[in-house]
Amino acid sequence: MTAQPPKDIRSGLTAAYEAARDHLQYIVSDLTPEQAAQEPARESRTILYYLTHIANSELYWLSASGRKVVVYAKTVPLDIALDLLEDVRKRMLRELKDCPEDELVFQPPTEKEKPSLGWVIAQITLHMMYHSGEIIYARYAVGGSDLPNDELEEYWGQMMTALTHLIFFVKQ
Repeated sequence: MTAQPPKDIRSGLTAAYEAARDHLQYIVSDLTPEQAAQEPARESRTILYYLTHIANSELYWLSASGRKVVVYAKTVPLDIALDLLEDVRKRMLRELKDCPEDELVFQPPTEKEKPSLGWVIAQITLHMMYHSGEIIYARYAVGGSDLPNDELEEYWGQMMTALTHLIFFVKQ
């Protein structure tokens, strides 16, 4: 089945964000709390660090776009990090669903303007994709199981297709 390009910018942003989050969820789904907290190399960042960093980045950019944000998290145990990521995911999707159409443009932050939600979603989706590669490296370094190639390719492919559709949709 070939994924269809988005019908509008809101659905494109939603698809890209959801696909990146689904990929992130998949690559950490079978890790133990000990693996997530273990340094993959001496003095390197843990998977828990990356998970809380991703959640914090999303909260930061929501705040920068003028929305109220309650708290930023420090590195926390795996179950709490996953709950935090899910809470932030729900918030992002709610903001995206409810925002006015003019918030969906790609307005980066400037000295005079806050970033638009469209820019925030695109930025955090790419940021999440970047850190997914580091998490995949770390999961193998700490003894995580192999991810089946067919499933990894499905999640990775869905994320890349959604991002590509979004990029080309915006260019039109």
